[in-house]
Amino acid sequence: METTATTLLLVEPNIKKREQLLELCHAQKSPLQVEVCTRPREAISRLAKGDFTACLLPNDVALLQEARRAANSTLYLLISDGTTPEQDSAAINDGADDVLAYATLDAEQLERALIHAAMRRSSGEKLAQLARQDPLTGLGNRALLEDELERMIMRGQRSPTGFALLYIDLDYFKQINDSFGHGLGDLLLAVIANRLRRTIRQDDLIARIGGDEFVALLNDLHDPNDAALIASKIIHTLSEPITLSGHHLLISASVGIATFPAHGTTATELLQHADQALYRAKANGRNAYAFYSPQEEAQTRHNLNVEQGLRHGLLDGQFRLHYQPIVDTSNGDTVAWEALLRWQHPTLGLLSPDAFLKLAEHSGLILPMGHWVIGQALEAVRQWQEAGIDCRLSINLSDRELKQPRFAEQLKQLLMKSRVSPRMLQLELREDALLKHASQATQLCEALAALGVDIWLDHFGSEYGAFGYLNRLPIKGVKINARDLTQDADPDKAAYVQNLISLTRSMNKQVTANYVENAHSADQLSSWGGNFLQGYWIGKPRPLDAIISGVPSV
Repeated sequence: METTATTLLLVEPNIKKREQLLELCHAQKSPLQVEVCTRPREAISRLAKGDFTACLLPNDVALLQEARRAANSTLYLLISDGTTPEQDSAAINDGADDVLAYATLDAEQLERALIHAAMRRSSGEKLAQLARQDPLTGLGNRALLEDELERMIMRGQRSPTGFALLYIDLDYFKQINDSFGHGLGDLLLAVIANRLRRTIRQDDLIARIGGDEFVALLNDLHDPNDAALIASKIIHTLSEPITLSGHHLLISASVGIATFPAHGTTATELLQHADQALYRAKANGRNAYAFYSPQEEAQTRHNLNVEQGLRHGLLDGQFRLHYQPIVDTSNGDTVAWEALLRWQHPTLGLLSPDAFLKLAEHSGLILPMGHWVIGQALEAVRQWQEAGIDCRLSINLSDRELKQPRFAEQLKQLLMKSRVSPRMLQLELREDALLKHASQATQLCEALAALGVDIWLDHFGSEYGAFGYLNRLPIKGVKINARDLTQDADPDKAAYVQNLISLTRSMNKQVTANYVENAHSADQLSSWGGNFLQGYWIGKPRPLDAIISGVPSV
């Protein structure tokens, strides 16, 4: 088989040295095609236009650096006239593949130098590639992304064509890791990476920059709508069901989009703005994309600051529990206390959940916060029982807690640790969460009932379709909103609440009316068959020590 000849450019202005070096090149055992250049400045243009395997250059570092900018893939061997080893090392650091001493150079040395330089360059390129590759997915890593992003910015400054940066984050990936283990989570990331490869164009870049976060760089963007189309395609592709190790998984993704130059002209700006757009996509319900919006940046920054504050608050013990009484309409006795979370913010004072709960849900902090709430509230039950107060505890469940496969088991452990009987606990599940996650809610209700914990449906009657679950699931009762039941209330609204209570009671379920704010509504609800009342007219939330000391709410 014929061997392909190596093409070499010999650059040497001195005629005597040039002839001797040319003679050494022609004495090679392997085929070597040599072109001669007598003027160093001309060599740069010839290297840029040609396709040379190697180049022999005078020992001139400035010339070497220009040559590498013109043709980086070419091997460069410098011919030295008596330099020191330190100078030779410096030349190699500046990009030379080898430095050869002219006085002792022979054909065999030159051949060996060419072979070894090619081997070192190949090994170095492989190491460089590995250093810029994510080992789990085979995608580019953050280092490659940053290099490519800088290159695209430089090119974009000279071209009217822009590009887009898509920040991609998997929704609820942590829950899959927690539920099925990191091994399956890694398999899932590999599948996601392959789907992303198939989704973007061949000339675009996709990189994994950490955990379940990916970034796509879209070249040659003529219209921002093109970025939206690709983002939609990514969301649709990633939402297709995945089966791994016998588990059927449903994944969704959120995407934040920033375009160059409209949304930033530096790598830092583009990454930050795409991240802020991703935050908005998640806050708006996930499984969607959002463009960076300068008009909404202030609100996004505020929300991010609140999220950071939540993390610090959880670690620094800034959260408090207050308890609101629930009374029996038959005798006026307090039968339960609902645990309500408060945040003792270091600068804003005592905040109610309306100020931070949605952000806690969005960030995933709702799970450790919920665990803390249950642990603290069960400890409160133990304390008020020791003080002779025989009342149940009511706690709200978040959507994320509802979808936690091990929630019932974790609750059992907390009950055992606190030495509180399960019969003292009732958990409130929102009606809309039950309808949205019916399968998971069914499993959780059955598991909690097996523990001896009562289940109540909160915000009952705001959705249609939940009545069917009252008979099918072990639900103790419902909680309805009585906020609008004033003396001059709309008769149709009053009739609706009355019918809601009547129908629920006919199914042998109990009813708690919440947001009772006046004596008129309390009397009406009692006469219609409501079992329990809760609201500011009944009693405001108060800390544990006020309950134990018997201080009334104000």
